[in-house]
Amino acid sequence: MLEATRRGFRGESNARADRAIRTGPSPRNPRSVVYTGTGHIQARIVTLDIHSAVTLSAVLALLMGISLRYVLRDYPATLWPSIRLWFFGTFLQPLGWVLYGLRGEVPDLVAIVLSNAVLSLAFAKLFQALRSFVSRPASAILVYAPVVVVGLAEIVFTYVFPSIRMRVVSVSPLIAFQFAACAATMLLGSPPRRRSYVLTGVSFALSACVLLLRTLYEGLRSGTLPSPFIASPMQIAVFAVGTFLPAISTFGFVLLCNDRLNLELVRQATIDPLTGISNRRALGEECGRVIATARRRGHRLAVLLVDVDHFKVINDDYGHDSGDSVLQKLVGALRSELRPEDSFGRLGGDEFAVVLPGVNETAARVVAERLRQAVERTEFVIQGSAARLHVSIGFALSVPGDDDFDALLHRADLAMYAAKRAGRNLVVGPLEQPAQ
Repeated sequence: MLEATRRGFRGESNARADRAIRTGPSPRNPRSVVYTGTGHIQARIVTLDIHSAVTLSAVLALLMGISLRYVLRDYPATLWPSIRLWFFGTFLQPLGWVLYGLRGEVPDLVAIVLSNAVLSLAFAKLFQALRSFVSRPASAILVYAPVVVVGLAEIVFTYVFPSIRMRVVSVSPLIAFQFAACAATMLLGSPPRRRSYVLTGVSFALSACVLLLRTLYEGLRSGTLPSPFIASPMQIAVFAVGTFLPAISTFGFVLLCNDRLNLELVRQATIDPLTGISNRRALGEECGRVIATARRRGHRLAVLLVDVDHFKVINDDYGHDSGDSVLQKLVGALRSELRPEDSFGRLGGDEFAVVLPGVNETAARVVAERLRQAVERTEFVIQGSAARLHVSIGFALSVPGDDDFDALLHRADLAMYAAKRAGRNLVVGPLEQPAQ
């Protein structure tokens, strides 16, 4: 009897195996079923369940949006226009994926047309955020035209000419275009590009490539996709993009914001906030590099110290706001006379320094005179009244082997005070100073 029971159990096992082989994998739970011939069934997952991928995409997009809101909430106001757009795009993605996953449970107008339009709008907002981030706002047509065309294509090929193949072939290149526009925003333009730009751009570029391959695959292959939830290799690749793109792109966007914040901190540490030129610290570092280069090449350089004559009278009589306006216009007049390779910075108050690489005393004097005359002929307006200013300039030349910025600046300072004592509105060089 025991033996008969065993034979009966093996018979049922073989029958179940035969049924599994005949019926094959279920679209909702695709498996590879292997019959070993000994009454045992081995089943292993070899493909991704599309419903699970859609759910995972929605959850990941929602989590990334919440995390982004928490991480970036204390960032400066200059970044918030692009951050708000990225929030909008990130939170639209889970809505689109949820609607997509309800196919068969809700009308096609919601599960097909609306879901794809919402996803396209989400990607449009990501593109708009990136363009805002790089200060190149996109036109409304470039942002929203793909969304409208996606909605129209889904309506036409769902209700007028029902065809899954045509929906795929028409919508995939439109979404690919949106991804390619995001990639181009990050990867093209004025170099240099930081790694955060590359990471974000490459993630969108790869996603665009996958969708273009899907367009070719579905357009050229024989037969048609029986259901959007069939786990074909191409479908797996497409939904993998939908699953991981929100995480990777949002991570890249956070890196973009961090890089921008770091650049702003560096700018604040090296740029004079009033005039927009280098401060003393940055000018000293730059001059150190210029001196090192001059030593290697056997060249000389000059440091000019520019001081505004009687500037204290302007502050005392008209106030510091008027004095600040005068300094800003003065910087414009001086900068217009300098070469691109010259370094220019504010030391403090009404004192400015200029570093001229590769010049001798004659050339340095010519530049200093040109600066003095540029200020002299500039008309300044102080509280509605025209005024003329003058500057006293002293300069010093490097001595091979033993000069640093502070030593050059000290000698230029001595020459500048010599110009003050000689009557102001003058240029004084190293040979005209009294012997020390």
